[in-house]
Amino acid sequence: MPSSPTRGALLFGLLPLALLLTAGLAALALGARPVPLTTTATTLQAMLAGEGVPAGVDAAAVASRVPRTLTAALVGAALAVAGAALQGATRNPLGDPGLLGLSAGASLATAIGLALGVSGSTFWVLALAAAGTLAAALLVYAVAAAASRGAGAGGAPTPIGLVLAGAAVTAGAGAVTTALLVLSPVVRDRFRFWAVGTVARADLGEAALLTPVIGLGIVLALAAARGLDALALGDDLAHGLGARPGRTRALLLAAVVLLTAAAVALAGPVGFVGLVVPHALRRLRPGGTRTLLIGSALWGAVLLVAADLLGRLVIAPAEIHLGVTTVLLGVPVLLVLLRRTGLGS
Repeated sequence: MPSSPTRGALLFGLLPLALLLTAGLAALALGARPVPLTTTATTLQAMLAGEGVPAGVDAAAVASRVPRTLTAALVGAALAVAGAALQGATRNPLGDPGLLGLSAGASLATAIGLALGVSGSTFWVLALAAAGTLAAALLVYAVAAAASRGAGAGGAPTPIGLVLAGAAVTAGAGAVTTALLVLSPVVRDRFRFWAVGTVARADLGEAALLTPVIGLGIVLALAAARGLDALALGDDLAHGLGARPGRTRALLLAAVVLLTAAAVALAGPVGFVGLVVPHALRRLRPGGTRTLLIGSALWGAVLLVAADLLGRLVIAPAEIHLGVTTVLLGVPVLLVLLRRTGLGS
């Protein structure tokens, strides 16, 4: 049964927003050097007012954590919405930008571009990542569809077929990316930390430039929400209800490309966020796809801000990269979903 409007507003809006603010404040205050909350609040207030960073080591520590906290929130929102959109567009419960090879494609395209001498500016990294995401999406779909036809199951890719094709693309793209890291000093210097998925070297300017891109991707996904509700019933029924499945999928593909490319450009390939968050929220019975997408954006941001903070605290003063933390969270969820989906589906 769908949640009531009041319950939906609480679970998919107010609660995650409150948790995001709390987690963000904790991420600014805690780390290898804990900072009092009063100092954290004063520093943040001064920065927001354009007064700069107050003097002192504690204030400097807070200021250094602002870019990575903001970036973690943006990346979490982008990947969670991209995952929800992929799952709806393909009717595949295993849809996730990392699992289906899209993040690996974005990483490979960026590495190839840098190896060929393309500028490493934010614009070009985003453009390369978008091209790689789109190419990987088309390749995975084509391979899975061909496998489905070869097995006599028609032309529609099965969920397992998409996952296997995504795994193959991820492995191939990862191997080439690793080779470029070894052979090209330019690529190695730019991506040796970024390639594992991290916000440790986040830059506030890059986050500001890519925020509108992520915002546009979320808006496109929300614009396709009504058509996505109809797609859940099948293409034939969707046509009968006046929906346009082709247009809906085109909007969702554009949204997924923008969101995945921006997330990869900011933090590298961070996996499983788009798998874990939408599936967890569906258990709370959202009233519709629009509610699910909004909740995914907020809860995805909460998840990555909390995961980044956890990675900084567990073995402080060293840290566990964000990409490793999300894998530890996501693999058990994937195993459960594979068991429920069944290898023959």
